[in-house]
Amino acid sequence: MLKKLLSRIFLSVLTLSGTGLYAQQRNGSGYDIEFSITPLAERTIGPRKSLMGAGSNASKNYIAGLLRIGYHYNETWSFGAGVGYSHQNITTTSAIVDPSVERIQYSSELSIWEIPLDARVKFLKYLYANAGPMLHFQQNANSYVDKQHGIGFHVGLGAKVPLSQQFAVLLSPHYKMYSLIPFQSERNYDRLRVLGIAAGLNYRFAKN
Repeated sequence: MLKKLLSRIFLSVLTLSGTGLYAQQRNGSGYDIEFSITPLAERTIGPRKSLMGAGSNASKNYIAGLLRIGYHYNETWSFGAGVGYSHQNITTTSAIVDPSVERIQYSSELSIWEIPLDARVKFLKYLYANAGPMLHFQQNANSYVDKQHGIGFHVGLGAKVPLSQQFAVLLSPHYKMYSLIPFQSERNYDRLRVLGIAAGLNYRFAKN
């Protein structure tokens, strides 16, 4: 009697699981791969609170790229992970020691690898919103900016317009803050913040 009951329960679970999987497939589950670049961005580098007379950093020649793999749970929700890289030139102006002495400027570079995770929700027809944490590491040595090793976050909006059943183009304004949780503990820690616009191409794998 117990064996028959367990067999029926097992068959019911398999049936429900199969039905759920079939429903997910019909509702748009699947995978995609996406590549985007961020050629336009406003950047700030420094502590959260500016200090009177302290040194400052200015960024120029910024470029960033991201390769993302996403899983579509259904037509509304998808989840992704990626690998990104950014590079920029930094001009550091020394602190004010004596107002009569000219401040010195130093030039350096800042290159960062990042591993972002995100949840993406689609709304209306082509729009989506996304957010998530990111793990990041500074690739090169830089004596003028605190090392950008840590955990940050990113949030954005986007428009993804299909070109065919598999291909789509996207445009995504986004905001990133690096070193929200730095791996080094210091006062007035330098944090990189980026407000940018990414453009890219998305390929969705065809279902069997």
